[in-house]
Amino acid sequence: MPDPDISTAEALRRLHQPETDPYALDRRRFLQLVGMGLGAGLVAGPGGSLLDAAIRGHDPSAWAAGPIGPSDGVLVVIGLFGGNDGLNTVVPLDDGNYYDQHRALAIPGHQTLALDAGSGLNPALTEMKRFWDDGRLAIVEGVGAPDPDLSHFNSMARWMSGTVAGVPSTGWIGRWLDGYLGGGPDLYAAAEIGNSVPLHLIGHQARGSVVPAGRPGFGVASSEHDGRRFATIRALNAAPPTTWLGQVGQAMVDQLDMAATLAPVIPDELPPTRIVARLEVIARLINANLGFRVLTAGHGDYDSHAGQPDQHPARMEELNAALARFFELLNAQWAGRVTVMTFSEFGRTSWDNDGRGTDHGTAGPQFVLGANVRGGFYGQRPSLAGLRRWDRMRHHVDFRDYFGSVVDGWLGGGGSDVFGGRAIDDLGLFRAAPSSGGGGGGGVPGAAIGNFVSVSPARVRDSRIGIGGPAAPIGPGQVRDVQITGRGGIPASGVTAVAVNVTSTNVTQPTYFTVFPAGTSRPDTSSLNPVPGRAVPNMTVVDVGAGGRISVFNHSGTADYLVDVLGYFRAESGARLAPLTPSRLLDTRTGVGAPRRRVRGGSHIDLVVAGRGGVPAVGADAVILNVTSVEPTANGYVTVWPSGGPRPDVSALNYAKGMVIPNLVICKVGSGGAVSLFASDGEVDLLADVVGCFAADGSRHVGIRPARILDTRNGVGAPRRRVGGSGELDVVVAGRGGVPTNAKAAILNVTVVGPTHSTFVTTYPDGGSRPNASSHNASPGQTVANLTISKVGEGGKIRLYNAFGAVDLIADVTGYFL
Repeated sequence: MPDPDISTAEALRRLHQPETDPYALDRRRFLQLVGMGLGAGLVAGPGGSLLDAAIRGHDPSAWAAGPIGPSDGVLVVIGLFGGNDGLNTVVPLDDGNYYDQHRALAIPGHQTLALDAGSGLNPALTEMKRFWDDGRLAIVEGVGAPDPDLSHFNSMARWMSGTVAGVPSTGWIGRWLDGYLGGGPDLYAAAEIGNSVPLHLIGHQARGSVVPAGRPGFGVASSEHDGRRFATIRALNAAPPTTWLGQVGQAMVDQLDMAATLAPVIPDELPPTRIVARLEVIARLINANLGFRVLTAGHGDYDSHAGQPDQHPARMEELNAALARFFELLNAQWAGRVTVMTFSEFGRTSWDNDGRGTDHGTAGPQFVLGANVRGGFYGQRPSLAGLRRWDRMRHHVDFRDYFGSVVDGWLGGGGSDVFGGRAIDDLGLFRAAPSSGGGGGGGVPGAAIGNFVSVSPARVRDSRIGIGGPAAPIGPGQVRDVQITGRGGIPASGVTAVAVNVTSTNVTQPTYFTVFPAGTSRPDTSSLNPVPGRAVPNMTVVDVGAGGRISVFNHSGTADYLVDVLGYFRAESGARLAPLTPSRLLDTRTGVGAPRRRVRGGSHIDLVVAGRGGVPAVGADAVILNVTSVEPTANGYVTVWPSGGPRPDVSALNYAKGMVIPNLVICKVGSGGAVSLFASDGEVDLLADVVGCFAADGSRHVGIRPARILDTRNGVGAPRRRVGGSGELDVVVAGRGGVPTNAKAAILNVTVVGPTHSTFVTTYPDGGSRPNASSHNASPGQTVANLTISKVGEGGKIRLYNAFGAVDLIADVTGYFL
């Protein structure tokens, strides 16, 4: 047993005894104990030992285990070292180039685990497939680095450091630790399970620890020999703390204490597969709640230049076994607090080589999984078209944005600081913060994130004639559910939100409609404001609720209602929003975009949108247009649809004789980069202002519970006063109503109330010049609502301009784009 009465003098004497003394502890043996094996193992590697930290002047007494905060998330990082073959991990089933170029290495589609119609998961990754099916696995495709380096050492240094130039000395997690710990040491904040501290755990001041994939022996052995040795080490702590000996002594005492803390946590027997053992240790450390925020482990070898048909499947099976063991051991109370992510220093080539393998590549998929992860595809699959033997795939997601999205979304923020002040393009990987729960069974509160898929407009509900339900109007205070999924070109599953045009008609008294996800409580907001005597439309983007339905609420009187679908959002691949400053593409009054003449009833015009107003000349799938009818000679409606296709039996806008009426429309781009506009009756001038488009690159939709962020009638979001003629009002959107500060665009239902003069209102990003476009047109005394999808401007604001008279303005936010 240890001798507690050993004196400092005796300890010093033993320290300087020759090595022939079995109890001697000279400096060389001390270094061996803490850094070179001999049972120590807890901290090892150049620059990574407790000794190194002590010599640098840290106060080792600050190292102490403690539980993490109730709102802190834990991040598990798995490095797939050597360069994982992403094409054989997430298989592009619908790309014949994959089979032509990977040849004998390619995985047949029927052997993969289906993700969607175009992608399959490696057949060994059944644990990831379980998370995918639960909507808790994010697959970030096309992750890579600018100016890629094909050297293992250089590329690993870049990925671990989170930098793209120079010789790195710190890592991205280490720099996050600098901010998290405030420069102080903490042995239990982050750790690598392995043999040495990797670069990504080293900060400017802070650094992680290293824990072996095994039960510690040094510090917990109970033989008489070990007891005397430990007593000698503890006696070193009696030396003055400012001396080298005192700092070393305190560091070694902390090492002994840490070993005593970890020994009960880690079992004597661990699985023989290295990565499985490491993930088991990580699960047990998390369950013990010692204070770890980040735990990392490496898995390899993925450098499959030869023998890939045997090597890569074995790595996939090992990774899957490790994940299965991890989640089997993780206590249920931690399920909503833990996220697992992967990284690999580069992918592999699309072409096989002569050694039945692949060579170093430049882009590949990465995985993020956990109860609070928004499942689905992110980024963009690299194209294989036209790649020659030594060509590499193009990356689409900067690895710093990938890492930064995890720092900001899961570790509490600071991504820009971690990456040298670089703005992070947040991927929006998380549906809720760690404190939001989410105990492992999916169903974590929070809206889904989605890409847009346009469809040809289709009517799914008409209460006048019984389409989609009974032929019966909606009464006062009533709610009617409308089936969305499985109808009008909308899939039966996988839909997160839908873009619909809702029209009221046959209204008996002024009222308002609220459209919201079925199965949820009705929000205190409005979607459109019907009035007797005319049909009133408004587009809305709404999350799909219980049973794939949306709900429509009517406040007063009775009314018929029509619902036309324009497109939907899904987590899988699709188009993304590119928000634009509004720009006028069509004005038949002046000859912009079409001949200078009114549109006659029963005729249509084709409007070229591609290459105009910020819409790309090629690649735009759909456009967002604010369409306005101006002083028609009769009541009628406008239909907007993709040029070259049949005109659908739906309406995008209902106009009334002599009035000016706008409505927002999302329309797929048709042949010739154009959309078509049809007028049903009379003669009418038509305007169209583009406010955005959907293409491959852009922002993804996030639906939120509708919230009122502006009401000048009662002082919400602005002073309690009307906006006068030529008046402008800045409205803070970012950080309010559920919209995050990094949102690129917001979906707002803006309502103009009681204008004193015929007027128009323009919505545009704050900080820019006011465009020649309008989002609303209103006559005296009217209440007019119109949906806007607005780019967020300077300071997270949008600006509202009122042309004439005085108006009250209301804005309800219903979603945003990241």
